[in-house]
Amino acid sequence: MNAKEIAIVGAGPAGVSAAIYLKRYGMVPVLFEKELVGGKTNYTERIENYPGYLEEKGPQLADRFSDQLRRFGIKPIYSAVESLTRNEDGSFHLRSRKREDDFRYVILANGLSERPYHLPGEEAFQRRGISRCAICDGPFFQGKDVLVIGSGNAAFEEANYLATICSSVSLIARRTAFRADQAVVDTFRRFANTTIYAPYEAVSCQGRESLESVTIRNRESGEERTLSCAGLFLYVGAIPVTDYVQVEGVKDENGYLVADPETMETKAKNLFAVGDCRTTVLRQVTTAVSDGSLAATKIHDDYLRGGQD
Repeated sequence: MNAKEIAIVGAGPAGVSAAIYLKRYGMVPVLFEKELVGGKTNYTERIENYPGYLEEKGPQLADRFSDQLRRFGIKPIYSAVESLTRNEDGSFHLRSRKREDDFRYVILANGLSERPYHLPGEEAFQRRGISRCAICDGPFFQGKDVLVIGSGNAAFEEANYLATICSSVSLIARRTAFRADQAVVDTFRRFANTTIYAPYEAVSCQGRESLESVTIRNRESGEERTLSCAGLFLYVGAIPVTDYVQVEGVKDENGYLVADPETMETKAKNLFAVGDCRTTVLRQVTTAVSDGSLAATKIHDDYLRGGQD
């Protein structure tokens, strides 16, 4: 199989897994990545639920992914994919910022992007107090008071990290029932310098040269209070990165790609969706690597059969 038969869009855990399996099958995938190999693992403080690793820093796991790609001779093309369309012969036309090619098989593995969050006054404090990455920016707030908005695993996990370096960490959640695993919530509660405000929502932020405070409102009583802080970290969910996919019938109403859970193939033959960008009940590193291996295996089987179902 030549180097223009298979494209993988995204080098997070799912894309890396697919690339490794395909190369072991003797196939040559073309791997596109717009930022960093490892995807969101680069911005995760700690991973404790990946078998074989008792406690792994996210960036370290991402480095291992890069090392493994090098070992298999897979060199990612660092370029954002801007469109994917289907040709009349059933192949796919992929256009990135650096090149255009047609591929027989395509695996979409480019995950999620942050959901927009509109807080009055926030425009003035982007990169001056407001962040979406505790691992990247947390050290700038060492010894200071910070807030975290969110109630999922990402919010609590990053708040737990911040609690180890910041003077205080207050978590703002819209509901009293959190979406996070109980274990990470319990860890947060055990810190002496943490507070949970629920059910609260942020209504405005203030400061002069940089962020100095955030006003929050109780969603039941309407009571407002202003919390002093130097940093605000947003973890309010994500949306699938699928706008560039211009193939009919492969997305749901929220933009997620719909794929067969046994093969990862969408309704468009030879188009696969793996990892966080597809409809699934769980979005974890473990499930992503499984998705990638299943898609690669289906492609290999299909290739051996000559494309015959």
